[in-house]
Amino acid sequence: MSNTVIVDIEVLPGTGGDVYSVVDGAIEVIQESGLKYAVGPMGTTVEGDLESCLEVAKAAHRACFVGDVERVVTIIKIGESVGGTTIDGLVSKFREDA
Repeated sequence: MSNTVIVDIEVLPGTGGDVYSVVDGAIEVIQESGLKYAVGPMGTTVEGDLESCLEVAKAAHRACFVGDVERVVTIIKIGESVGGTTIDGLVSKFREDA
């Protein structure tokens, strides 16, 4: 099966410093991946084939190990259906500009 999937990625760096700058670094990795993505208030969703999405999730997770960060928890949710799953397909009816 090589459908389009969506993967929601939430990184939780364990740090006493500026958590937001660490998360920004993870989002930058996602932005540079070339995959379609949507940044949300509690995570970032990427769209593509499963292998590419999981590689980006791994890279975003690893990007959090900067400065004094010694622990990162990453929560990943995968959405897949026969025929493919897309970000727009799931949220377009809720968008004001649709």
